[in-house]
Amino acid sequence: MKRTKETKFFYGWVIVGCLFLISLLPMTFISSFYSYYQMPICEEFGCSYVEFSISNSTSTIAGMLFSLTLAGKISKGNTRLYMLFGGLVSALALLAQSSITAVWQLYITFFIVNFTLSAITYVPINFLISQWFIDKKGLITSIVFTGSGIGGMLFSGFIAGIIANQGWRAGFRLTALITAVTIVVVCFLIRKSPAEMGLEPYRSGKNNQQKQKTAAAGPGWDGLSKAEAIKTGAFWLYAACLIFCGIVAAGIFTQVPTYLIENGLDYAPVMALASLAMIIGKLIAGPLVDKLGIQKGIAITCLFGAIGLIILLLVPGMGAAAAFTSMLIIPLGTSITSVGPPLLTSKVFGNKEFGGIYGLGNTFFMGGCMIGPMLSSGIRTAVGSYTMAWIVFVIVFLALAGTAALAVKSGKTFQTAA
Repeated sequence: MKRTKETKFFYGWVIVGCLFLISLLPMTFISSFYSYYQMPICEEFGCSYVEFSISNSTSTIAGMLFSLTLAGKISKGNTRLYMLFGGLVSALALLAQSSITAVWQLYITFFIVNFTLSAITYVPINFLISQWFIDKKGLITSIVFTGSGIGGMLFSGFIAGIIANQGWRAGFRLTALITAVTIVVVCFLIRKSPAEMGLEPYRSGKNNQQKQKTAAAGPGWDGLSKAEAIKTGAFWLYAACLIFCGIVAAGIFTQVPTYLIENGLDYAPVMALASLAMIIGKLIAGPLVDKLGIQKGIAITCLFGAIGLIILLLVPGMGAAAAFTSMLIIPLGTSITSVGPPLLTSKVFGNKEFGGIYGLGNTFFMGGCMIGPMLSSGIRTAVGSYTMAWIVFVIVFLALAGTAALAVKSGKTFQTAA
């Protein structure tokens, strides 16, 4: 039956809860805490940190391959089945990871973990949000992805204690159990679309009126196919925007601790403040986009990111004051890198083949994530300080805002022609 005024509860909120749970638990324990295993694994196997870090590259490649090969199938096929299979295989790979005897085995198991983990994270999460919500997508996306930030704050000490007291193998086994239980619960509750329950996607009261007018006028534009999208100039502007998103998402905070140490500061309290600001930033960015639109929302957040980096440049002279201030502001800019890409996808290309287009776009984002740390650390190595690196990242923030605006503008040409 369709949702009416008498039906007070909208099942879409259960979907939001399920997606938040994925972000809070598997995404946090697998991705956010992975660095905790570096020292004990390297000590046991006698390998270097560089050798350990290769596994991070294999995980990024795994995510890119998933986006290129299976992302579109999640939206077209049985989404729950893909998610259940991916989550359980990821848990089994984590279990195997707890029994490795050499570092090269870590590369293989972590590749499998992240390839299958992709079946329950960014692509399906954003696809389900696009199916269940017409309005408030920015707010919903923000709420869901704050799960990883909250999980990091809640469980950081817990998993660190497990690794310290019971060993890194126990940490992987616990993570496997958490992943398996979470995905079974989620897949029991989740539904691919409102139509499966005789419902309609969430709309605000204002847009319900607009929907009635649109329906009276006849069918409208529902989006482009993946094949149609990649032939447009808007797609390549969109791709460039996602590369810039990946660069700022991965290239700044990975280098800040070293930058602070070089300037005689304790990075721990500064990064703790940054973690809190990231949660707040995500909760601000989504509603900001809902309120002002994708172009203005991205522009404002990028402006905050650029200003924060300029303040970060002042650390050598101002010390801790500049460090803490910058870590309050920069996360307001980087928060758009998790909220912006899916919203930009639906804004420019519609929801007709959201999963396939966003999946392809996600490969560009991950490519940017690979470039970001190499860019910031490479500039530091080349010139001897981070000053030029932060200036370059100010330019990247501006380029991100510019390509997003141009992608939306270009997309309007084929939307109005439909």
